[in-house]
Amino acid sequence: MTHFTNKNNKEIKAFNFIEMDFNILDNISTSIIITNKFMEIVHVNASGENFLSNSKANLTNVKISEIFAKKNNIILSQVYDAIALNQSSVSRDIEVSLRNKSKERLDCNVQTIFANEEKYVLLEINTVQRQKNIINNSDYMDRSNATQMITRSIAHEIKNPLGGIKGAAQLLENEISEEHKDYIEIIINEVDRLKNYIDKMVGPRNEPAFKSVNIHSIIERVLQISSAKIKIKNTFKRDFDPSIPDVIVDEDMIIQSLLNIVKNAQEAITTKGEIELKTRVERNYTINSIKHKLVVIISVIDSGIGVSDEIKNKLFLPLVTDKTQGSGLGLSISQRLVSLNNGIIVFEEFQNKTIFKIILPIENH
Repeated sequence: MTHFTNKNNKEIKAFNFIEMDFNILDNISTSIIITNKFMEIVHVNASGENFLSNSKANLTNVKISEIFAKKNNIILSQVYDAIALNQSSVSRDIEVSLRNKSKERLDCNVQTIFANEEKYVLLEINTVQRQKNIINNSDYMDRSNATQMITRSIAHEIKNPLGGIKGAAQLLENEISEEHKDYIEIIINEVDRLKNYIDKMVGPRNEPAFKSVNIHSIIERVLQISSAKIKIKNTFKRDFDPSIPDVIVDEDMIIQSLLNIVKNAQEAITTKGEIELKTRVERNYTINSIKHKLVVIISVIDSGIGVSDEIKNKLFLPLVTDKTQGSGLGLSISQRLVSLNNGIIVFEEFQNKTIFKIILPIENH
């Protein structure tokens, strides 16, 4: 066991990142980067690999300045101060451009540590958007549960009289003349339509039938169905990570959820638009206050007309839509189906593109 000390010579017990295993850092949801006094990276935890979109093997011994698009930024100044002055510092809600062309808003805590009388710098990076997503996801689940309770109560009150109306119409069918039977048929059909609509609002009643499936086979099935419904060719772009392990989900539920999202993307793009389907894994992701060691993220990205500001904060609630012909149930149903699989759907915007992400745990249920 090696001992770390800070500038006040107070001992900090930790694993020696040169000699010891660093699994303990992989369980931390924030990104950890450690450099030596020459500003060379000596360790990156799993969250840091996700943040930098690169592996620890590729990052080791790389100058920390190389991960940024600009050499003069606040984080590098913090590292300089930590090395030269043994000075700890915290930067909050700053925008940083990475070499991988992404921009991130983040908080960064930098401090000097010592191991075996050698000086090192520890950076703890927490993306602001990730924290917002955790809060938003939790808020959504609370609102969704409340909405489901209200919806089920209303549905019960409506379906009872609908059943009575349909029964009365069927009894009348044998009592009226042939020329008026068309009206009875209209009543029965409209009652059935309303009942089906209410059933969709309430959502599925069956428990998920979990099984191990390849997420890409689900996506290909969805694209096959979606492609058959449109005349435009070469609409879909695939960006898959082939190393993603199988997930344990209800296949039909995930197919239906993804179909709804892809359908929305198809309606949003122009005839020359493109829909990108991207898959990635991420470590230590929190869904509904539960941290999962590994999740798969299915992103549906389109460059269409986008989502109006009026409904962005209530996208996944029932009857919310900005389409003139829309029912406002597609995303609500999708979110409900994914939540039954212990996942969540999140909405993002980036560089004039609309992004919906289905996030599912990769672990046994």
